[in-house]
Amino acid sequence: MRISTSQMFQNGIDVIQRRQQELAKTQNQLSTGRRILRPSDDPSGSVQTLKFESSIERTEQYQRNATLAEQRLRLTESTLGGVTDGLQRIRELTVRANNGTETDETRRYIAAEMRQVLAGLVDLANARDANGEYIFSGYASDARPFDVDIDAGNYAYSGADMSREVDISPVRRVNLGNPGGEVFGDGASNTALFEEIGKLILTLEDPAAFQAAGGVGDKLTELDQSLGRILDIQATLGARLNGVETQENLNAEQILQLETTLSQIRDLDYAEAISRFSLQQVSLQAAQQTYVQVQRLSLFDYLR
Repeated sequence: MRISTSQMFQNGIDVIQRRQQELAKTQNQLSTGRRILRPSDDPSGSVQTLKFESSIERTEQYQRNATLAEQRLRLTESTLGGVTDGLQRIRELTVRANNGTETDETRRYIAAEMRQVLAGLVDLANARDANGEYIFSGYASDARPFDVDIDAGNYAYSGADMSREVDISPVRRVNLGNPGGEVFGDGASNTALFEEIGKLILTLEDPAAFQAAGGVGDKLTELDQSLGRILDIQATLGARLNGVETQENLNAEQILQLETTLSQIRDLDYAEAISRFSLQQVSLQAAQQTYVQVQRLSLFDYLR
């Protein structure tokens, strides 16, 4: 079989080009840290990579939802703590106002302080989160939930009756809070708490009304019921918060496991790649030197 000089030259060029391609591929792997640069590098591994990347992205979204839920629930919990403190103060003032040693004038002072406490409670009921959304408006998070004017007898709730929910795992969904009607209402009225306090204040400011009502001792029962409802909601919030924190830990562990497995499939073994890169450099140099030697071969060298 005869091999022409041009064929020898072409074979030499083909070998050099293959070595250059292999070296370039390894160089790209080293620069990116990825073993799989194209689906053709490892079809099965590429499919697995896409599946794991999708799972990681989905779990990270659940984790972001869980973080949002935790922040929202913690804010709600602390806000309700302030509401509880305010109600406790209203109760203390009510007990004091019902004391027979108090005069009409001192009861008006007590009522004035109650107005300040009530204003604080309304502010808490209209609290917003870091995104500017009202935490007690339910789905209608852009709507200011409560409008209270005890002198005009105006008690209005503009929020929704249902709260928003987010998915924190494929099988778990959590409420971001409780609607204001559930927190500050009694089932019959969404503003029952504010109505009770408003009537109490007006009674203390009007001596005739105070005498006609025989004091304000009966208001203590209503306040205790409202306080009990809020404490129950705080308990459910605490349980919900514990569940969210547990799920956050599970999500973090799952993301770590997925990323570890993905790294084993997709990422580069640097020690092996560097060794391969060195061998490919030597192989390329050998191919180039061989080609140079082949170029020098000619029958005219033997005819001199």
